[in-house]
Amino acid sequence: MKASRAGRSGAGRGRWRRGLPIAFLGLSLTVAGFGALEAYRAEQSYRAAAAGVMTDYADFAARSFEQRTTELLSVRFNRTFSAVRGNPVFAQGHATQQCLALLLAPTGPDQCDCAPVRLAGAWSFFHRFGGSPPEGQWGGDAPDDPVRALVVETVRSHARERYESGWGYALVQVEDGPLVAYTRLVSSTSLDNGLVPSADTLLYGVEVDDAQVAALYRWVLDEDPLLPGSLVADRPNAQVVQVDVLDDFGQTLFASHPGSEHLYPAEVAGRAVLGGGAVRASIVPSMADELIIGGLPSDRTPILLLIFVLAAALAAAAVVQLRRENHLARLRQDFVASVSHELRTPLAQVRLFTETLRLGRTRTEGERSWALESIDRETVRLSHLVENILHFSRSERGVQATERALTDLADEVREAVEAFRPLLPESRGRLECEVAPGLVAEVHPDSIRQVLLNYLDNAVRYGARGQTIRVRGERHDGMVRLLVDDQGPGVPPGERERIFEPFHRGNGPVGTSVAGSGIGLSVVREIALCHGGEARVEDAPGGGARFVLEIPAADTAHPRHFDRRRGADHPRERRPAGTGAA
Repeated sequence: MKASRAGRSGAGRGRWRRGLPIAFLGLSLTVAGFGALEAYRAEQSYRAAAAGVMTDYADFAARSFEQRTTELLSVRFNRTFSAVRGNPVFAQGHATQQCLALLLAPTGPDQCDCAPVRLAGAWSFFHRFGGSPPEGQWGGDAPDDPVRALVVETVRSHARERYESGWGYALVQVEDGPLVAYTRLVSSTSLDNGLVPSADTLLYGVEVDDAQVAALYRWVLDEDPLLPGSLVADRPNAQVVQVDVLDDFGQTLFASHPGSEHLYPAEVAGRAVLGGGAVRASIVPSMADELIIGGLPSDRTPILLLIFVLAAALAAAAVVQLRRENHLARLRQDFVASVSHELRTPLAQVRLFTETLRLGRTRTEGERSWALESIDRETVRLSHLVENILHFSRSERGVQATERALTDLADEVREAVEAFRPLLPESRGRLECEVAPGLVAEVHPDSIRQVLLNYLDNAVRYGARGQTIRVRGERHDGMVRLLVDDQGPGVPPGERERIFEPFHRGNGPVGTSVAGSGIGLSVVREIALCHGGEARVEDAPGGGARFVLEIPAADTAHPRHFDRRRGADHPRERRPAGTGAA
């Protein structure tokens, strides 16, 4: 009971130790996510502050531009309509062609003589409504009837709804038509003592030259700075701000930087006397570094997201690696248990039969011979297991056998088969060997012997009792092929690669009916790769599994034999290859 409780406690501690690194990784990922979130919030806050500064500067520039253009347009249109408002002929509604031509005449130079002066276009008009039947006249190059009707309708509507007393004029944009400037007068009657107002309303208007207005906008943009000089260091406005002027319908009347998008724009509504619309302004992005300390921040969201995703991927990879390490640790524990079991059984047998011989408990020569054969068989098994462990240890440390010699593999195959024969009686199997002559390759003979012993041991463990194991050696396409066929259940296709992985055994973990260390076939794969070859498993022609070793062949008339006793290679006469069976 105490042992069981201690075992459960140890298992619990093991699970806790395995889960602790994963918990730390999860915590670090949480911290990384929180840091990325805070960085994102800080970046968004900084971007919002920078955008606010840019918008404030743009708003200042838009208001400056709107104010200056309003002043200039007011001066020029007030001059245009001053003759109308102070002339009795106009006030009485006698708009002859000569009178209408006055609206199209140049207004004279400005005092500063710096801005475009003529804003009138190609035609002017007069319209009376209220009281008397409506009447109208057109001067200059008058438009066609549909445009006239649209102009009159738009101006009449604007004059009723938006025109205020005290205005000298108003601008109105005709939809899909021209920009019109007009003034509204109350008609008067001439008496001896002066002019007496009557009920009629008179409208005088003139087409506005779009090109001249755009030139005025450009002149404003090229003159005094729209932002304080301390900010822009006396740079031209075109290098600092971009300005668009929009009409009532959202159409662009003027664009300082055609085709450019506004970054953090500000929009100021145009005054009704100028036809409404809006002035939209924004700071040129290249000026952000000078107007904002640290410059306009770029969008760091993709980088932050990439960093977080990378951290998550690294954490996931670490978790996968930890799981693999835990799995490998369990496999190593199983390996130690398997090796302990593998060593314990032959050692017990050797000790038992040695004690039997030492105490003289054998009664006949046959019993004594049987005990010696058992000791020899268990010693071979122990040697095979130790060789596997040594090979596996060297491959884990990256150490490879470098002593290679041109060797006639027929002799090596026969010696390996004969060395394995003492282990056959337990399975009641038969072993056949057939090797073609002239199988010469540059190999480390001990390694090739180890491959065959592992293949044969695997055939005995997983094959049927009483089976026939066939060992063949042949040459095929410049390669030496060593084949070991058994009559067992075979290896499923999905397992054919996995069985060559360390600690993996086809019939399950320790405690199943098939014992083993789980490193034999991984040793085979490592030896094959070191010799530039390949180890694999296929279906045997008569059923069962066929284990294959392929290594490059060598053509030579003087193969050499590796002397395991002296650790050197020397010439040896080749014996004819033959066939043996047991």
